[in-house]
Amino acid sequence: MKIVYCIDSVCRVGGMEIVTIVKANALAKIAGNEVWIVVTDAKSVPIRPLEGVHLIDLGVNYFTEYYGLTGYYKKNRLHKERLEKVLNDIKPDVVVATGQSEKNFLPSLQLVSKPLLIREMHIEKFYRLREKARNVKERISRWLSQQYEYRWKIKGYDYIVVLTEEEKERNWKGWKNVSVMPNPITSVCDVKSTCEAKTAIAVGRLVEQKDFASLIRIWGKVTEKHPDWRLEIWGKGELEAALRQQIEESGLEGKVCLMGYTAEALQKMSQASLYLLTSMFEGFGLVLIEAMSVGLPLVSYMCPTGPKTIIEDGQNGYLVAVGDEKTFAERVCQLIEDEPLRKQMGQAGLKESEKYRIEDIAQRWMQLFRELLAKKSSRRNSR
Repeated sequence: MKIVYCIDSVCRVGGMEIVTIVKANALAKIAGNEVWIVVTDAKSVPIRPLEGVHLIDLGVNYFTEYYGLTGYYKKNRLHKERLEKVLNDIKPDVVVATGQSEKNFLPSLQLVSKPLLIREMHIEKFYRLREKARNVKERISRWLSQQYEYRWKIKGYDYIVVLTEEEKERNWKGWKNVSVMPNPITSVCDVKSTCEAKTAIAVGRLVEQKDFASLIRIWGKVTEKHPDWRLEIWGKGELEAALRQQIEESGLEGKVCLMGYTAEALQKMSQASLYLLTSMFEGFGLVLIEAMSVGLPLVSYMCPTGPKTIIEDGQNGYLVAVGDEKTFAERVCQLIEDEPLRKQMGQAGLKESEKYRIEDIAQRWMQLFRELLAKKSSRRNSR
């Protein structure tokens, strides 16, 4: 089977980029498969090694070159022309759109092999509308973009794949061509947490969506009862300066530590005893599964979508209503004060994480591809 993934880049650090590489590598190992990743921007090396996967750079460079509005339309036209040519040269059986640049025009390309077209959603459907708009103009622009993508363009795909049942039920009711496929664990760490270190951890980009400002306020409450514990936040982003200022003004220096970016997130998690997530929304929450895979109990906001699917409240962690900082702090303190409970939840999470092994997820993708190709062929033959 010839499988093509379209994505903006696999050279930038990000969950979607890593997941795409890991899945492509796993699919390429299955006998009879040939896998390509087609990108628009590849001015550096991929963030993970490609194993038996072809990488094609279209050289559009949306993200590594400056351009104005006119320049964007020129690049978009160039993107369409080059992608259409590449796909017609490959003649794929399946094309999966994961990126942002090709998603709205891929179904309109004239492709001789008539491949199965899949839109893979890596973020919650209404993320644009959940982020705070700076003004009315931006709010209207986001609403129009939402309508353009989800009421018109996405209908050109044969199938849509989302990450959780919660996302499907909440945002895709009435759509018959939607399936659920979770992300796989993308890294493995042999060292597991003992849940004995007086450290809690959070990992993610320092951006509004992750709401680390809320987590810092929560930790201020935790510190009042447990000043010997500390919180490590690993990641970089545009809000770093503001978060450092918040930490200083709250008197939490040494209690909350912005650690910067790490390529060894699982190793850092294995040295902690709790994983905390305060995102306003997620596409899946892969970091929660990674934390479970090293034996950490979880405390998370019950944001859309992902945490509710991954965490069984009271078993492998706790779910807290978004914005309820008081209850969140109480749950953290409960786990700090009860080491046996921490370890019990950590072991429950470790067992649960086995469902997300890449080998199993790759086989589930193959089964989905075969079923959908058979349906597409049957419809074509019945005409």
